[in-house]
Amino acid sequence: MKMTKISLLIIFSIGILIPNNMKIGYIDSNKIMSELEEVREVQVQLEKEQRRMESEMEAMLARRDSMINAYNLQKILLVDENKRAEKEVEIQNLEQRIQQFQMDKFGPNSGEIYRISNQLFAPVQAKIQAAIDKVGKERGYDYIIDALSGALVYALPQHDLTDDVIEELRKTSSDGIIE
Repeated sequence: MKMTKISLLIIFSIGILIPNNMKIGYIDSNKIMSELEEVREVQVQLEKEQRRMESEMEAMLARRDSMINAYNLQKILLVDENKRAEKEVEIQNLEQRIQQFQMDKFGPNSGEIYRISNQLFAPVQAKIQAAIDKVGKERGYDYIIDALSGALVYALPQHDLTDDVIEELRKTSSDGIIE
């Protein structure tokens, strides 16, 4: 299993600082994802959806290019400034629709393809997390870390200090921001 230098450093550093009776494990999320058939099925569905959207985008771009070519050919013949301006506005409007379509479909964190990806991968991620939780609990791990990202993917609830930190902030907060 390949582990990044940072992940190894984190694991070894934690190992030095924690008591001997604490168990820490790690996973390779890329390997897990590559081994699951469900992931491949989701990727196929996602690729089909992306190709459909890209096809729509290509059709819009072809229409725009056709309009621009037709305008360039007719520009000399269009002596009426209103008709020329009307064609230019029509091309600009199509360009704006293309940009909006691109953001709506492919925009980062808000595009339809992003939402579909999250929706399709959610059950797979839940299945993986359930397996991690089960292995961690059954084998007595206190923490499990993803070796690639360094993210904590499992921890025993008794190690969660969130409520203690909030309580301490409430005690020391002069303006009571946390309530």
